[in-house]
Amino acid sequence: MLHTYKVLALIIYRDERKLVTTNMVRAKDKKDAKKQIEKKYYKLPETSEVIIYEETDIIQLV
Repeated sequence: MLHTYKVLALIIYRDERKLVTTNMVRAKDKKDAKKQIEKKYYKLPETSEVIIYEETDIIQLV
């Protein structure tokens, strides 16, 4: 069963710029939601690191 999650992510670019973003994603659990967001932002060629803390940055919506 898929649930809706709100994910807060910190994206760090190679030129040391930082971007904080929130995303809505449908996933089966928190780990899957985290993987989806990481996959989305690692596709960008300028991305150096994506930071998401599973315990605090991923919220399941009802």
